[in-house]
Amino acid sequence: MKGLIREEKGRMALVDNLESPEPGEGDVLVRVHTASVNPYDRESADGVYDGYYDEFGVQEPVRTGLEFSGEVVSQGAVFGAGDRVYGYVHLITGWKTHAEFITVPESYLAPIPEGLKETEAAALPLGILTSLNVFEDMRPVTGAGRVLIIGAAGGIGVYAVQVAKALGYEITALCSPVQRDFVAELGADHLPDFDPETLDGLPGNYDIILDLSTRFRLDQCESLLSNVGKFVPALPDDANGGNSESVKVGYLMVMEGDGKRLEKAADWIASGDIKPVIDQVYSFSDHLSAFDRLNVRGKKGRIIMTWAK
Repeated sequence: MKGLIREEKGRMALVDNLESPEPGEGDVLVRVHTASVNPYDRESADGVYDGYYDEFGVQEPVRTGLEFSGEVVSQGAVFGAGDRVYGYVHLITGWKTHAEFITVPESYLAPIPEGLKETEAAALPLGILTSLNVFEDMRPVTGAGRVLIIGAAGGIGVYAVQVAKALGYEITALCSPVQRDFVAELGADHLPDFDPETLDGLPGNYDIILDLSTRFRLDQCESLLSNVGKFVPALPDDANGGNSESVKVGYLMVMEGDGKRLEKAADWIASGDIKPVIDQVYSFSDHLSAFDRLNVRGKKGRIIMTWAK
């Protein structure tokens, strides 16, 4: 079996001598056809999460890749051989998706919506689940709220805009000037001029500020929040205030897949309220270019890798 492994910190290699995993109770074996590449994978390759892997006793050789699409190989209680599925794996434990085969709990999976290509399906799970985590689970007001999305054209931002729109939020989106028309087409209501260092120029009174750029701190955003508003940094830490006990902070974490939530989004996908947004598609054999693409500013949507058939 082929898969990406870390030869040393920061250095990934494609090997073809891995043993295919065996599904346990509640799992199915899935042949991965496509998978995304995101900043978490880069950090994992760099050793940022080695302590967590050690703590959880992770032994699997493939530790990059979170979302995917593919075909079920084994028979499960819900899915059977030949079913086209997509999903998101566990953030720490178990097999990651940069491999030809993975075992995954059936509860993490959903059928690929009708009409979607597998490359499109693999671009959706993390963005949908992350956005629902913010805009449903952290929703501080009933009815339509006001949201500020910083980094609205990126791999998660493009789905945050679409999901927020589908849920009825009034959306202010921040992105580079060249991406504003694109983000407006996704559903953003306001794309204002602002100071990119301080956020000066924004009207404020936002119920949620989602910072996907990882550039801002709670103390920079607090004055822009409504009385019940929450600041949600994509990578919470002590420096940005994301680990504080403040009621003004929402902690963003999607630890594992959720097939029911993905199925809920199927109606939005069918109606066109949520569209896959893909930046580039690479072969797994060209994984170095895919990982390098993560560092390029001005990306639009997800970076995808596919196994050549």
